[in-house]
Amino acid sequence: MSFSVNELADGKWQFTDDAGFEFESGDHITPLTLVYETYGELAPNKDNVVVIHHALSTSSHVSSQPKNTTPGWWENMVGPGKPIDSNKYFIICINNLGSCFGSLGPASHNRATDKPYGHKFPSTTITDMVNSQRQLLQALKIKTVHAMIGNSMGAMMSLTWAILYPDEVKHLVSVSSCYKIYPANQANRVLQQDIIALTPGEEGFIVARKHALLTYRNWHQLNKRFADKSGEESIINYLDYNAKKFVRNFDLQAYLTLLAAMDTFNICRYFADEATTFRRLQANVLIVTVDSDVLYTPDQQDDLYQAIKAVSGKVKLIEHHSDYGHDAFLVETDAFGRYISEFIGSTHE
Repeated sequence: MSFSVNELADGKWQFTDDAGFEFESGDHITPLTLVYETYGELAPNKDNVVVIHHALSTSSHVSSQPKNTTPGWWENMVGPGKPIDSNKYFIICINNLGSCFGSLGPASHNRATDKPYGHKFPSTTITDMVNSQRQLLQALKIKTVHAMIGNSMGAMMSLTWAILYPDEVKHLVSVSSCYKIYPANQANRVLQQDIIALTPGEEGFIVARKHALLTYRNWHQLNKRFADKSGEESIINYLDYNAKKFVRNFDLQAYLTLLAAMDTFNICRYFADEATTFRRLQANVLIVTVDSDVLYTPDQQDDLYQAIKAVSGKVKLIEHHSDYGHDAFLVETDAFGRYISEFIGSTHE
């Protein structure tokens, strides 16, 4: 057995595979390390697994637990009696390959140089992230997943898994995402990459993050929230405070790695055309779009819905009304909890 699983002091688990990991680029890194958190108990027949794929800026800490009582990024959604109920499901959230919260990424130690990989970390794709996590699930002898739930970049991973390995996913929930890169999304990320390149170091990273923050909320909501506000209550202070807080906790090269991964995303590139791609899906699919999202606009999710609907009847689209834009799934958890719990709790047979 080439792998080990060890519990960390804060309740996370660390998976280490000495066989390493091979990227789509052909690069190979040894070992593969992934950090993850679990909630609930795995059923004897392992049929109650729910995988949550997190977005770019978050981590595996989706909810608080006994060894880490800090609220998670989806605290109201995951846990005993919550919409994604740990009394019913075995829930696992894995820090993505290329990120910087324990899993293998640019900030990881390179045995060959005795330094962090930094900008020499291999080019990483959404499919690489999926394949690394699949390597973990295979080691845990988990062959099928009751539900995969992804938000934003995480939903790209959930969709990729359900298409590349269709017999492994029963329910797929895609929230505020897409199935391919769109020009406006690419422009948003190119601006951030250019800002960082032109202003190296922390200062450029902070400015780039300020730009990103403006895409996570709808401008109508920002105008209402910050109208006639000044000083500490101004939008300028809001951007400054949140961007600096993020930069203190996130590795710059990891950020660039993940932006680049999204820039190359198109699940259809592996197959002849869209119909061939989406005909592979066996999972029941729920797509949730937010009408005020300016990052992954409703038409992008409608394109995904129509592409699946054209070849399968097992897809449902929910259009969520909100002033909060892309971040609605983090803020309005009552509604999103209802959408998801009803969907993954039904049999859809």
